[in-house]
Amino acid sequence: MRHNISVYLITGFLGAGKTTLLKNLLEFSKNKRMGIIMNEFGSVGIDGTLVKNEGVDLIEINNGSIFCSCLSSTFAEGLIAMASTPIEWLFIESSGLSDPSGMEKVLYDVQPKTGDIYDFRGTICIVDATSFIELSQTLEVTRKQIEYSHLVVINKVDLVDEARLKSIHERIRSLNPVAPIVTTSYGRLDYAWLQQNLKDFPLPPATPNLNCPTNRPKTLLLETDGEFNREKLKKFLQSISDLAFRIKGFFKLKEGWHYVDGVNSSFSITPINIERDISQMVVILKTRQPVMDTIQKSWKRHFSNELRIREKN
Repeated sequence: MRHNISVYLITGFLGAGKTTLLKNLLEFSKNKRMGIIMNEFGSVGIDGTLVKNEGVDLIEINNGSIFCSCLSSTFAEGLIAMASTPIEWLFIESSGLSDPSGMEKVLYDVQPKTGDIYDFRGTICIVDATSFIELSQTLEVTRKQIEYSHLVVINKVDLVDEARLKSIHERIRSLNPVAPIVTTSYGRLDYAWLQQNLKDFPLPPATPNLNCPTNRPKTLLLETDGEFNREKLKKFLQSISDLAFRIKGFFKLKEGWHYVDGVNSSFSITPINIERDISQMVVILKTRQPVMDTIQKSWKRHFSNELRIREKN
């Protein structure tokens, strides 16, 4: 007789630390058969490369939100496919631009195909302590991510002072009066939180979902060949950081392949043990105005290699 599959949804805005949190949870759970559905807003799967692991079933869904009508059928197909695998836990990492309020409806809709195999244990929202207050004041999706979560994890607390942390607590509590709030750095979460049903902390009634094709931000894919200087790459990234919510990808430097991860004006460029055919970066834009020429001009100030830019929506 098959056991139920415990399902957790991991949500949070771009760059908050969802993939790092997920990697840590996978480390805790090595004795269990795991499944992952990973959703990225960009057209190229970046984060999936970071969590591929022996014994982990992984489905990547890119180029939009799994809760948008544009990808909902693909998400449903992924859930149906995972239901037939011998996994014990399923983690779903949604795009940083996803409104997660429709999660339980999706599971209800696939039930005729999956039966009662899925035991939805709750939604975990991770927030970036350095930017959450400002984002929650301007972007409705960040507020809904808090409102429709059963557990809220404040990440990067090592980068803020006590006064800001208190303000973050107050802001979260004003949006969600019941969910437990935990603090951490580097995406660490006590494994004990997975031992209880987070749905003991109830969500508000459903409201219209924000995910629809008309409010999708523009996404660019940047591609190039060759090897690059780290300092020049950092300067290029800084020069375009005001245009983007998020910049991430893989670049070949003179020292080898590196993972590039940028939120606001903060960037990390870290060595990674992969081999790729070309360097690629996904740029999720804050603006819908044309910016390709601006990015090309900045690129040419730093490099002579050709930069190919494609708009993905």
